Amino acid sequence: MTSGTISEQELATVIEAYNDVTERLKQSHELLGREVCRLREELQEKNRELAHRERLAALGEMAAGVAHEIRNPLGAIGLYASLLEQDLEVLPEQKDIARRIGVGVKNLESIVGDILAFAGESDPHRRVTRLGAVLDCVLTQTAPQAHASGVRVHVDERLFDTELFCDPSHIERALMNLVLNAIDACGDGGSIWIRPGEDRQDESRFPIVVEDDGPGIAPEVLHRIFNPFFTTKDTGTGLGLAIVHRIAEAHGGHVRAGQREGGGASMGLTLPLATARNTTETGGIE
Repeated sequence: MTSGTISEQELATVIEAYNDVTERLKQSHELLGREVCRLREELQEKNRELAHRERLAALGEMAAGVAHEIRNPLGAIGLYASLLEQDLEVLPEQKDIARRIGVGVKNLESIVGDILAFAGESDPHRRVTRLGAVLDCVLTQTAPQAHASGVRVHVDERLFDTELFCDPSHIERALMNLVLNAIDACGDGGSIWIRPGEDRQDESRFPIVVEDDGPGIAPEVLHRIFNPFFTTKDTGTGLGLAIVHRIAEAHGGHVRAGQREGGGASMGLTLPLATARNTTETGGIE
């Protein structure tokens, strides 16, 4: 073999190296292509979420304007109905009509309150909060409805000492909405369970699950139940779960709906846990 001539072995080595590099480039190209597709899908999902939030914000502003316009005359109607009821003490039939007007006004005030809660300030005033204190308030306020329906509420003791970094008044409202929904869903003599969620992949977040043994959520409406003004009930504004969704997002958490194993509905509310840093910043525990 003369000087400068490549042997067959050397040529095979070069070809093998070339093929190896080509294969690696091919794999890298395929990997890059998959990553681009994933990022494109993620971007599309984020754009859909952004558009959805913008629509909700616009809807909230409009609803808040309407609610404020209604609240003042509604208050006046309620006041006059109350005065009229007092003046009709000696006329039972007319007094009952005035009482019914007052009840109707209170129902409308509740609807206006829901609208304002949905459209209200979304930035929570967060501090380190013991979940047990929030649950005590929720259970106290929902006890009359549970007792009237004969519903048993079972609360996992592990929840009470859990510390969250949240706005306690917002979380109280969110949990109360979930519990009241569960009471309505499970009916007379039903059961509700409030427990920690099993999914703890994110150690900075804590999942709270509210389950009932009612009929569950129909699959065809599962994706719509957090939409404002959507309801499957004969009464109500359809804002209860929309408010829960808004509160969860404002805290950097999320809410999920599903079916309970064994029958019924399962609602999972995931919220940020308290940390040593949060405790230092806020100076204590609620």
